[in-house]
Amino acid sequence: MSLKHAILGFLSFKSLSGYDLKKAFDQSVQHFWPANQSQIYRTLAGLKDEGLVDQEVIEREERLDMKVYHITEAGREELHRWLSTPLQSSDYREPFLIQVYFGGKLSVDEFVDLLQHEIHAMEERVAIYDSIYKMYQEKIKTSEDPRSLFLSVTTLEYGILSNKTSLEWLKSIVERVKAGNYTLRDFQ
Repeated sequence: MSLKHAILGFLSFKSLSGYDLKKAFDQSVQHFWPANQSQIYRTLAGLKDEGLVDQEVIEREERLDMKVYHITEAGREELHRWLSTPLQSSDYREPFLIQVYFGGKLSVDEFVDLLQHEIHAMEERVAIYDSIYKMYQEKIKTSEDPRSLFLSVTTLEYGILSNKTSLEWLKSIVERVKAGNYTLRDFQ
């Protein structure tokens, strides 16, 4: 995914400042596409140079001027082009799986501690995702655009389901390692 296109997506809903874009990322897509403030501002500058967004400077007396960004027609066309084009497969990288892969270099206790830490982090993540999901279950009933809200919340479903599956897998590894059971699962 492209940060450029995520920003265009948010701006297609409404005009936002860089600060408000950061809040939008943090409150919606952070579970699969985090972005920091400097990345957002660099990308906004590039989008402006490409003519995909316009910038409006709002003068404020006691604070710094605020820059608000608006998507242009060219920006809407670029977003539509990107959304309607199938993406190429991307490499999947997961540093934690490298730790698991070489985990045989650790003692059983060290390895189990590593897995328990990951389990705890995933359980916290699932609890956060569940609470956000429940909030959206009510919002979707009164939404002016239920289809768009539905599609955005399905990314949260993905996060919940994938983390719950990972939790099940991690807990099974802890059980097998503690028991000294090194037989592989049968998926047939």
